[in-house]
Amino acid sequence: MREILEIFQSYCGSGWYPVLFFGALGYLLAAEKSRRVRVVLLYTSLLIAALFFFPPFKRVMDILDEGTYYRVLWLLPMTVVIAYAGLKLAGRHYRIGFAVLALLFILSGRYAYKSIHITKAQNRYHIPDVVIAICNEIMPKEDEERVWAVFPEELIYFVRQYSSEVQMPYGREMLEAQWEWNWDTHPLYAIMREEPIDIAALVPLLTDYHVQYLVLNRNIELLGRPEENGLVKHVSVEAYDVYRNPAVEIYKKQ
Repeated sequence: MREILEIFQSYCGSGWYPVLFFGALGYLLAAEKSRRVRVVLLYTSLLIAALFFFPPFKRVMDILDEGTYYRVLWLLPMTVVIAYAGLKLAGRHYRIGFAVLALLFILSGRYAYKSIHITKAQNRYHIPDVVIAICNEIMPKEDEERVWAVFPEELIYFVRQYSSEVQMPYGREMLEAQWEWNWDTHPLYAIMREEPIDIAALVPLLTDYHVQYLVLNRNIELLGRPEENGLVKHVSVEAYDVYRNPAVEIYKKQ
């Protein structure tokens, strides 16, 4: 039970939304008359919360997928319950009630962009513009199969969020050792994470793994020149150079 409470405390952090949520549940239990609303918002929320704090349920969940128990809390409709209870509580005084609720949310929250981990989106995909530009440059044509490309580690997270037409021989599993996925380090990544990057050792592996494109950060020192090792410069995008590996053809769709 102690571990469950620690997980719940970590999930709540320093925010007030869980407090508002349980307060809203208490109010709706006393004030809500609609059976459908009570079933959808109240009874399901209470059942999920009860299961979360029930130790035998945690043991079962750990057997199925250990380390992800906090995700049970994702099932709680916190924002919906808080919003519904707030509007119901405001009653006929919508203007005053809306102002009070807005003030409550503002005071109980934090300005997201103060965090070093959050930046304003550059586009509707919420990924760096440079990733979109690079992917568009190497995207296969309509009659071509998907291409393979090796990216620097700072871009790996974003490629698959934009398009599945550009595939990578390794992904975020190389970057998330703390998840204990027990993946072996990919030979290509082992070279890409070194500085300087050994181009002579890298190029043969590109061919072995059927990779058509290589993306290099110009701020990372190279050991050897890509052109001298058989690569052809395809395009430059901001701080990145994109090279084509002509040893691996781009296949046509059947």
